[in-house]
Amino acid sequence: MKYVDSVERSAELLRLALPWMSRQQSALHPISYAVWYEYVAQTNPPLRAAVDEAVGAHGALDEARTRSIFRRHVMEIDPDTAARVSDGFERVLSGMSETASRAGSRTAQYGRSLERLREVLAPEAAPLAREVIDETQQMIGAIGQLQHELAESRREIEDLRVEVSRARHESLVDALTGLANRRAFDQRVAACLAGASAAHSDTSLIVTDVDHFKRINDSFGHAFGDQVLQAIGKVLQAIAPPQALVARIGGEEFALLLPGHDADAASRVAERARATIAGSRVRRGAEPTPERVTVSLGVACSGPGESPQALLARADEAMYASKRAGRDRVCVAA
Repeated sequence: MKYVDSVERSAELLRLALPWMSRQQSALHPISYAVWYEYVAQTNPPLRAAVDEAVGAHGALDEARTRSIFRRHVMEIDPDTAARVSDGFERVLSGMSETASRAGSRTAQYGRSLERLREVLAPEAAPLAREVIDETQQMIGAIGQLQHELAESRREIEDLRVEVSRARHESLVDALTGLANRRAFDQRVAACLAGASAAHSDTSLIVTDVDHFKRINDSFGHAFGDQVLQAIGKVLQAIAPPQALVARIGGEEFALLLPGHDADAASRVAERARATIAGSRVRRGAEPTPERVTVSLGVACSGPGESPQALLARADEAMYASKRAGRDRVCVAA
């Protein structure tokens, strides 16, 4: 699932998106809402740039531009399918290239044989032999051109493979923080729990949410809010143990997946993250006084046969227990 914002957060984004939608030349349908939802959420920088460019050039988004931006920047990328198509083309082209190469070699050999035959033929047969030889040379040239075009096509396929590889990477990375995104998190947690169940080992999950993030955005602007998210991402990445996965799974929500950690070990990691973030300061541009930011954290250790959704729900509930208890603290799920 792409959107994981809380009810409160999604309601705030709806409030921000509606004025933008009403000023456009596109109907108020789900595609338009998805574009403007991501725009005001500020989690999709390429989409924001595309929208700003289109609005700057045309004053508003019409139906065609709205749908174009949706297709390019909102629809899920499926790089695995693209990779399979690329590999299929590569195999076909390789086969065609080898066939053309063999045909070219045999045609050239046939042309040389004809030339030798012409030399021993009677004079009256020479013109016919010359004609056959000329046509053979044309065939050799055509096959050579085909080989050149196939080589160009293979280079284009290789370029496509590079693009697919980049798309696969980008589809698993959060554009703002450079951390794993929700898609990468979902894939990893499912694989991790399956492996942990088979090995009868513990896997723990920490869910982290920035305290009073709306107030931060309202007071200091979204640019500073983005700066806060980036700073927290760096802290979590720095304190994460080896083999851990750090992901941004929502607007201001992060997750640390900790294979091989029981609840006690995970709570120590969570407390270190909390203390490090609370003890740090995020500087606002040239402002002399940096701002203090805190987070609330919830910890859950997987139970036997527990699903990824259930583990995340328990860690999320523990995080909300931290919020209710006063924020800037760690709670561990039962």
